[in-house]
Amino acid sequence: MITIRPAKKLDKDEILSFCINTFSWGDYINRVWDYWYAEKNGQLFVVESDGKKKIAMSHVAICPEGKVVWLEGIRVHPDHRRSYIATMLLTKMLEFGRRKGAREASAIVDATNFASQSMMEKNGFRVVSRWMYYNALSTPRDQESNARIANVDDIDDIWQYLQQSKIYCLSGKRYVKSWRWYMFDRRALLNFVKEERVIVTSLPIDGIAIINKHGYWDRTNILQIVYLDIASVSSLHHLVSFIMNLYLDGKFDSLQLVCYNSKQVTSFIDKFVIKEEEQFLLYNKQFTS
Repeated sequence: MITIRPAKKLDKDEILSFCINTFSWGDYINRVWDYWYAEKNGQLFVVESDGKKKIAMSHVAICPEGKVVWLEGIRVHPDHRRSYIATMLLTKMLEFGRRKGAREASAIVDATNFASQSMMEKNGFRVVSRWMYYNALSTPRDQESNARIANVDDIDDIWQYLQQSKIYCLSGKRYVKSWRWYMFDRRALLNFVKEERVIVTSLPIDGIAIINKHGYWDRTNILQIVYLDIASVSSLHHLVSFIMNLYLDGKFDSLQLVCYNSKQVTSFIDKFVIKEEEQFLLYNKQFTS
């Protein structure tokens, strides 16, 4: 018999003891535990065995607009895997979302994590988009760019471009914030422009990028591209060159790119920077009434 309950502060060390080698580079749970524990619109769950041993965890959060519940951080102790504990946690998180009035649930899964992919699909989730993550390790300066920071006068042109964009549709109409995927609608676009986070190519607009200058979790000095959309390799070159210069002038610790997995984009990035990369699947499930 196991128990799934809200996490307690004293659970942290025991949980972190097996959240170590989840990925080839380690894990991130030690960086987010305190943040998740304190998050008001979410719930950190812990699974406890009969002997009060902590054997699994997960986190769920309601996205700001209240329509989507985000699922993340499922971890199961190696000695207790293949016991349907992850599925039970998934069910618990979905119940949380329904109680909070969410209409759908989303999550990302590493493209090589076939066990998690199978679990998601068996529970009614479908892949809505495929994403790439790059961490640039070298960044050549290239001054030649016609890209610029967008202003409010550009909003109609940008929105019209997005409505005709295949990348916008194939990306699930989403952008990334702190490793959660949110709907990229017109209201979000307006906020991004006001915050001077939208980079566009000169008129006529044939490429846009959304940036984040504040990093995430405990890493604040990171420049991120959290949405990238281009009509040609030329527009991609101008956008990346502009952002590379922002990165170098701002003396950031790291430059990261999260974008839809398009060969048109990735083939250029592969030539432009030396990088680390990962691939993710974005899953979604609509709740039935």
